[in-house]
Amino acid sequence: MTYVKYEDMPLVLNVEDIADTLMIGRNKAYNLVNSGKIKALRIGNHYRIPRDSFIAFLKGERTSA
Repeated sequence: MTYVKYEDMPLVLNVEDIADTLMIGRNKAYNLVNSGKIKALRIGNHYRIPRDSFIAFLKGERTSA
């Protein structure tokens, strides 16, 4: 799902959500998460991205680990 406003985003996103929102492929989205450019939590085989971390990435802010 593509989100236009920050308020429309759920508190926790998945990789497919960020790929759709950024209009990039899923592999590129996984690369952003794996590189640490977008802070995410790994739960089993799934990544969960806090909305605040994703918004910080969009604004070009650095987030703490």
